[in-house]
Amino acid sequence: MFIPILRIVTCAALASTAIFLAEARADEPDLTAFNAFGGKPGLSRLADAGVEKLLHDPRISARFAGANIPHLKMELAEQFCALLNGPCQYTGKDMKSAHEGMGLHDADFNALAEDFQIAMTEQDIPFRYQNVLVAKLAPMEKQMVTK
Repeated sequence: MFIPILRIVTCAALASTAIFLAEARADEPDLTAFNAFGGKPGLSRLADAGVEKLLHDPRISARFAGANIPHLKMELAEQFCALLNGPCQYTGKDMKSAHEGMGLHDADFNALAEDFQIAMTEQDIPFRYQNVLVAKLAPMEKQMVTK
């Protein structure tokens, strides 16, 4: 009689611990993708590499003439961090305001996406996590492209 009661108490304790841990984790952000990018340092490297690709891409480089490149890199890294549930708060403009009056086309957005995809691949970001970031960035196209 003692052993079955002990098993019941043990099972109940394990179940309540599992429920407690699940509830605690539900409030925490999923940092899997953020960590796959190498955290803040990795996202800074990605922003640097991606912007450098944009600056050397004849399809889109003219769009960055006169841009504050260090500030752009910083804001991209911050935005990527926030989108991936990292410990960052994006403080830049919304995408519509930031790109207002630029007359961006679908081809501009596609070139940017391709250049950053190449940068992610070169940094050995697993493809499934590249897709996580791309899926969060893709809806912004509607806010940025006006032509």
